[in-house]
Amino acid sequence: MIPLLDLKREWREIEAEVKESWERIFASMKLFNGDNLINFEKEMADYLGCSYVFGVGSGTDALLLSLVACGIGPGDEVILHANAFVADVEAVKWAGATPLLIDVKEDFSLDLSQVEKVITPKTKAMLVVHMYGHPLNMDEILEVCEKYDLILIEDASHAHGAEYKGKKIGTFGKVGAFSCGVVKNLNALGDAGFVATNDSEVAYKLNYLRVHGQVKKNDHHFYGFNSRLDEIQAAVLRIKLKRLDEKNEIRRRIAEKYTEAFLGVSGLIPPPLDDGNKKSVYHRYVVRTDKREELQSFLKDKGIGTGIYYPIPLHLQRAWKEAGYPEYRLPVSEKLSKEILAIPLFPEMREEEIQYVIESVKQFFGA
Repeated sequence: MIPLLDLKREWREIEAEVKESWERIFASMKLFNGDNLINFEKEMADYLGCSYVFGVGSGTDALLLSLVACGIGPGDEVILHANAFVADVEAVKWAGATPLLIDVKEDFSLDLSQVEKVITPKTKAMLVVHMYGHPLNMDEILEVCEKYDLILIEDASHAHGAEYKGKKIGTFGKVGAFSCGVVKNLNALGDAGFVATNDSEVAYKLNYLRVHGQVKKNDHHFYGFNSRLDEIQAAVLRIKLKRLDEKNEIRRRIAEKYTEAFLGVSGLIPPPLDDGNKKSVYHRYVVRTDKREELQSFLKDKGIGTGIYYPIPLHLQRAWKEAGYPEYRLPVSEKLSKEILAIPLFPEMREEEIQYVIESVKQFFGA
């Protein structure tokens, strides 16, 4: 069996170091606001090349706190794209704002021509997702945000370490929200997340929003949330951050082997290649085919795990309809949702497993 992702292999590599770090935490029993959180935030800010990083309880919390810290709330509208995860809509909803959806292009980038169709005087922000670890064209996005005076928020949960023109993804907007959930490239051993920003005013709000707006003990300057990154998970993230670039480079090498093998295979579309401006981290290697279900079943019989991210666009989810949001017709997002399939790609894959996946996929297509 070749799983889509094997967390056990990575754990074996870091188990001793993690347990040693945890022993120090448990000896002190300082489980929150300790050296691991402080150092993780500093180390991550240095890694990203930004001024501030704040650890929070999850990627969803990172999105919600980002919106609130940017002053987005009731009466405001936020533009986002329909092939993202439901957490992006949830964050907009629970911030009290209204989501506006636009479609994507065949290469998963945003169809920015649609912004004019949905924008209104109430539209305050654009929330973009770097799907599967592929950087979006940030020059185009920044140009649109400047033209319409929109706050840019990046969901970089798939894109730890990805770059656009040599600059880390998650540092282009007013805030960058990251999940460090268990399946991410930089993953904790439970729920975790963080927010990055260069804005000192936003940073002040983020720092206290995560602790009920409490500036000092029992002195609450505004209402916030309970969303803290604990010492146990911060210690894990510090250990994994040291290996992140190395792991991402292995992901790129595996992706290059896949793409080289799949180019020219009739009926199969590999993910878009990086150009000179983009450096992907391949959180998922997602191919496209109109025989998705058949390919998935074939690979399952071969002992190869797969995944679909995501099978139902945001505007077709029952939750969207239950919330009373308007109907959309977004043909490209709807088309892609029926074609996309993620095949195994993780840094601990063995060469024979990579080749077996390649051979199996090509066998299905008769290549």
